[in-house]
Amino acid sequence: MATWWVLAACAAQSLARTPSFGNDWPLRQVCSNVGQVKWRELSASLWDQVRRSDVGQPLRRSEVLALAARSAEVNDRFGFGHQLEEVCWIGLLTLQFWELVMKFPLLHTADLQGEWALLSSADWSLVLLTDFPIFGLLRQVQASVNSCEASTQRPAERLVSGGPRRCPLPRCDLLDDDVEDQQHYLDALVNSALADEALYLMRSSSLPRCPLGQAANTLALALVEVSRWGGRSAWPKLAHLVSSAQQQVTKYLEELPNFPARQDDLGPTDRFSELLSSRWELVGLLHALQVRLHRSTDLHRSRPLPWLVSEAPAGTAVLQDAESLLGGFVRYLLAELRSEFWGAGDGVENLVRHALPAGRGQGERVFVDIGAFCHAHECLSRQLLSEVARDQHGRIQVFAFEPNRRNFLRTQAQLTRLPRRWQRHLHLRRAAAGNHSSEAWLHGSGPKASLKAGAYGGLLWRQLGEGRVQSSSDEHTERVPVKPLSALLQVSSIELLKIDVEGSELEVLEGAWPLIVQERVTSIILELRRVNGVDQQQGEVGSR
Repeated sequence: MATWWVLAACAAQSLARTPSFGNDWPLRQVCSNVGQVKWRELSASLWDQVRRSDVGQPLRRSEVLALAARSAEVNDRFGFGHQLEEVCWIGLLTLQFWELVMKFPLLHTADLQGEWALLSSADWSLVLLTDFPIFGLLRQVQASVNSCEASTQRPAERLVSGGPRRCPLPRCDLLDDDVEDQQHYLDALVNSALADEALYLMRSSSLPRCPLGQAANTLALALVEVSRWGGRSAWPKLAHLVSSAQQQVTKYLEELPNFPARQDDLGPTDRFSELLSSRWELVGLLHALQVRLHRSTDLHRSRPLPWLVSEAPAGTAVLQDAESLLGGFVRYLLAELRSEFWGAGDGVENLVRHALPAGRGQGERVFVDIGAFCHAHECLSRQLLSEVARDQHGRIQVFAFEPNRRNFLRTQAQLTRLPRRWQRHLHLRRAAAGNHSSEAWLHGSGPKASLKAGAYGGLLWRQLGEGRVQSSSDEHTERVPVKPLSALLQVSSIELLKIDVEGSELEVLEGAWPLIVQERVTSIILELRRVNGVDQQQGEVGSR
């Protein structure tokens, strides 16, 4: 049996100790289908299995084996850890909890302390907004942990008179007597929520002394609120209730004394086991909350909006506007935000692929790629040059500018592998675009190289193999020529202008302004980041 989960646990534990991540790290996840790890496809497969389990259907053996193979591949890539915040850690954690479901008790909760530390460090209300059914899988783990029929290591003790034996209660559950009615009510509440039935809150005359039970009651209130008012109206209260429940759980678990060495029939042996061996449906309630939130209220026949957009404060107005040009554009933008406008994924490539056919057969076509470094999957100039094969009548010219010497040479090497017929339409130049002619210092040697010292982050990331990535200080600088776009090329019009220059987008636009005001630029794609209500052009992932 492979021991990859030990490596992954060490990686997650290391990440959980990284203070710079904070509790809002789920917001900074990049979980796309770019590259070899198809995170969105994995998310869909995991949700399918969780939904089948929720309704009591058996899992398909072929799908389980396929997911197991993909899970092993992902851990080979990230098993040694990765200190970039943008890595899809929520996806990796979900896969590890799926492995726990599949391999329990050979793989035990005690083996995933690093994963639990990372999950408990996140704001759970933000985890509810992610695309992975992490709480649904933990609910399945809880069912296994609560069954000594499944978790005992001694086969002779698996059966006792009267049926399967229940495992010893955790310390928290031992604080209360006669709370089974409350626990059964919460079980029924979760099942009703997953079946999309109406929910009603039942209050007991006394709250449990167990903090896990108190947190479960808090989450039950949140679930009923979402059922009654919907995600948009209930979200502020829901976020507060989930945060309150999380504080109750983590405070109790952190204050527990040290657990004894693991002994199978002496109750939980770690904090993660203490949570999952409880009869309180904590993770089940969180799972039901996530399911209820993810059910979109938008019934548009061709382009439904994501649930989070349709439930937003201005979402109602967008949903009701089915006629105006602006309403159609807003719906398109929001519905395709991830697939066509997401800078961290393959959004730019998808957007360009859908836009290019409109210009075919129109005569002269000029494409300008400023910040043209071909890095990993990103190489827009290559995609633009492919139009040569698709538009037999168009006179296509691709102007590509990359100031960093090493990046320029790497891009040149990639583009020279293209068919010679394509290369005749390429004008690749080592230069930077700005709002005036000069020479300037370029900071950094990687894909984040920038004319602004503070934009590139000062770090260089290198792949070491076996999934390991190492960061080091990047103090590289070099002098580069800077010219306005209007001075870099003399063309009558530009069909597409792409700008990705790590912080100097505004200066590039100022240099291109003479062309823009004369309506000689048809479309512009640039990197944009909004911070505290202010639009800022920076070298970071943003909306396009």
